Amino acid sequence: MMIDTDAPLDVEQLTDYVVCLRYDRPDAMNAYNEPLLRGVVETLKRLDTDEGVRAIILTGAGEAFCAGVDLTDMPLEPGMDFAEYETGLGLFQEVIRTLRAIETPVIAAVNGYALGAGCDTALACDFRIVSDEGVLGETFIDVGFVPGDGGAFLLPRLIGEARAKELIFTGRKLYGAEIVEWDLAREQVSADELVDSARQFAQKLANRPPVALAKSKQLVNESFSVSLERALTDATRAQRICSQTADHQEAVAAFNEDREPQFEGK
Repeated sequence: MMIDTDAPLDVEQLTDYVVCLRYDRPDAMNAYNEPLLRGVVETLKRLDTDEGVRAIILTGAGEAFCAGVDLTDMPLEPGMDFAEYETGLGLFQEVIRTLRAIETPVIAAVNGYALGAGCDTALACDFRIVSDEGVLGETFIDVGFVPGDGGAFLLPRLIGEARAKELIFTGRKLYGAEIVEWDLAREQVSADELVDSARQFAQKLANRPPVALAKSKQLVNESFSVSLERALTDATRAQRICSQTADHQEAVAAFNEDREPQFEGK
């Protein structure tokens, strides 16, 4: 798959419906600068509209997933007025918004350091698989910052308030199997198996009916910020949409014919 972008990103089609999106600044440990921030948002949105993409694996080249912000090339300065600072930090926050908003499921394959903004990026993905070299850390406190990219919102929802506060307040890093023990990844594998394990899981998602999968992601992501009545109303609307898809008809036919369904995303 070819995607035109000047950003330091690599896009590889692994199977008919699974794509690997790789941060490609290995010499900078894939730390965020403005081109990478803008490029990953643009690329995720483009992949989300591609009928040939039903699952995305997000990972990093070299020894890091994403080591946070590039302190030598960052779009933020303490002397900025509030509007400028808000715009600069908004570049980081837009990555999180995009990961949560797109319909395509995203799996973070954490191959090394995922720190600060890189940790928040991994947390915003729908699933995480880590290698034995993976490291997650809300390290903002180490430089006198707060999690500015959504970590204080996402982390308590994943592991609870007390454990989230421990990681955020202390800057403690979790390594390899610890990440799974803290319920922040579905599995931990060896470094040379990471992308293949992520591909296998991504393929399971890609084999499901895409419209139902997209609506399910939306319902879950919004569940913490709406009332039960609103959630039930949203579920009714989503179910109605799904009921009118060709994939629903195919699922029923496959069940009646005792065969595996072939979903087309329609």
